[in-house]
Amino acid sequence: MARAGLNFLSVVGNEELVVQEQEAAQTVNEQQAAPLLQGLAGHIRHCWDAAKYAKEPIENSMLQSLRQRNGEYESTKLTAIQNQGGSEIFMMITEVKCRAAESWLRDILMDSGSPPWDIQPSPEPTLPAKEDAAINEALGSKVTEYIEQVQVAPDPAQIEELRELIAQERRFLVMQEAQDRADGMKLRIADQFAQGGFTAAFNEFLTDLVTFPSAVLKGPVVRRQRRLAWSKEEGETKAVVEEVLAPEYERVDPFKFYPEPGISHANDGYCFEHHPLTRMALADLIGVPSYDDAAIRQILDDGANSYSWVTPSHKSEQELQERKWGTEMRPTTIYDALEFWGRVSGKMLLEWGMSPDEVQDPEREYDANVWMVGHIIIKATLNFDPLGQKPYVVSSFIKTPGAFWGKGIPEIIEDVQSVCNAAARSLVNNMGVASGPQVEVNIERIPPNEDITQVYPWRIWQTLNDPLGTNAPAIRFDQPNDNSAALMAVYNEFSSLADNHSGIPSYLSGDLNVSGAGRTSSGLSMLMGSAGKSIRQVVMHIDMDIVEPIVTKQFVYNMRYDPDESIKGDAHVMPRGAINLAVKDTVNTRRVEFLQATANEFDMEIIGKDGRAAILREVAKGLQMPEEEVVPSRDKAAFNKRREQSEAQASIEPPDGGRTGPQPKTLDNAGNPAGGLNEVSNQNTGRA
Repeated sequence: MARAGLNFLSVVGNEELVVQEQEAAQTVNEQQAAPLLQGLAGHIRHCWDAAKYAKEPIENSMLQSLRQRNGEYESTKLTAIQNQGGSEIFMMITEVKCRAAESWLRDILMDSGSPPWDIQPSPEPTLPAKEDAAINEALGSKVTEYIEQVQVAPDPAQIEELRELIAQERRFLVMQEAQDRADGMKLRIADQFAQGGFTAAFNEFLTDLVTFPSAVLKGPVVRRQRRLAWSKEEGETKAVVEEVLAPEYERVDPFKFYPEPGISHANDGYCFEHHPLTRMALADLIGVPSYDDAAIRQILDDGANSYSWVTPSHKSEQELQERKWGTEMRPTTIYDALEFWGRVSGKMLLEWGMSPDEVQDPEREYDANVWMVGHIIIKATLNFDPLGQKPYVVSSFIKTPGAFWGKGIPEIIEDVQSVCNAAARSLVNNMGVASGPQVEVNIERIPPNEDITQVYPWRIWQTLNDPLGTNAPAIRFDQPNDNSAALMAVYNEFSSLADNHSGIPSYLSGDLNVSGAGRTSSGLSMLMGSAGKSIRQVVMHIDMDIVEPIVTKQFVYNMRYDPDESIKGDAHVMPRGAINLAVKDTVNTRRVEFLQATANEFDMEIIGKDGRAAILREVAKGLQMPEEEVVPSRDKAAFNKRREQSEAQASIEPPDGGRTGPQPKTLDNAGNPAGGLNEVSNQNTGRA
């Protein structure tokens, strides 16, 4: 018998170890070779071929947009320009417009002092059964108190009036609780966005939005995160690495996203995301729930030769435009994985290994998430979203009704950019030609040792007699016409058309040459307001397509899985990007004016201290001040008030030594207490 505390190590020979590895590989091969599993892989490959073929024209358009923003000609056009000779200049109008649009959108959506979304409770929350019971209990106590005071039972009308007063009081408390829950949910989502990389992903999303036909944002996706925590041991602070499951957000490269042909929304059909995984990234999936560890190990053992099969034809051009040089020299092994979201037969999912509890009807089509590397499936699970939605949200700078892909700024001003490039090339060529004279030399009258390739001031030319006896000079100078003014006018005209076509005026990027009303501050403000109408449509697309869906998904996730019940309630998401655009420049000014206008005893009697504190908090928030330090929150103010009241009661002794007795009542002409039943209610509910 082994003694306690000792463990025995099992020793396996090389031959037995080889046999075990062969059996494991054989099991994987048999599983992957099953007819229905081959059908699942074949189904996904068929869907992939259709999506990839349909996206080829869009990929060409995206490459063109990327080249245009980077200031590079297409190969065919560059060859034609080089054959013609002259300048190869490219005017960076597209880059300036895209950068200005990005800055404008970030200023509206990310730098407004508050997030472009809000959580608001339902305007009319229904009172649950327990609230009705609480109302009836409060009503009974009030009626009993009334009877004890006047010795007469109230009539039905008085009881109904008292019930309505109590119901209003309870409804007000319910609304306050709902607002507190919504505020708690808002703080929780803001913290999850900060921990999950939402800001960085949204920032990259805006760059894609103005550049490509469509931009894609993914989330929330629950992943294992490694975080740095701090603990105190023996008075010393130490760093502790902890692993948690938390939602994350990421920008999806539009080149690596493939929707089903013909759909107009990501949730309308299936879609693919291409993941180029390194060997380390693929190995990290071992042990992750829902992934097939044996299949992943087989892929790692076999090598990457048979799994790099998704490499697109435009990969080298894309990497060149993204400043990723020399990637073909990387020693890292890349495994091309496809992430599939769409409907799959229940038979295929059951054959892969899913339990009958998850797939109850084999004949049905289920929304599934399948990962495949080469011909091997490493993951197949159901889409557990309550509405069957995919974790992708998509939008465009200019949307095309009924189409998945829209238009970006490079595509909108492509013609204007081409004309400006042509005018700039002609202008540079003309400036070079017209910068000096064209020289005509009669070779027969020039000595053999004379250099005719150099022209400089005070040069003396040696010439010979004209053999024909003409009086024509041996050297003639001709000054070409200077057309720079006309070419510059063409360039300026089409450059201004880029402002109109893109909706991004030049003064947004710092151009001070603004004529007309733009020369004054008020006139420039009016121009900015007019220009805001064009960007408002883009902001509304972002609100409806990106902000509201993704915040709602995070809200639903918290409602389903967050253990904190204090933040859960009947609430809804409100996008505020368009609102931020409409009121960004004037809202704080109007709030300050409102504070000044209501600074009188009549309005203060209506607003009260709590209402004025709420306005002050919003003013401080708009000025990006620490509003919690400037104006205490509602909960903190209530806590301070209760503390002051308790301290005041503790410092003052009751006049009768703490004994209480019946107080004299004021009766009306009928013998009832003055104020009737309403006064009894007001005394107990605190209503004036």
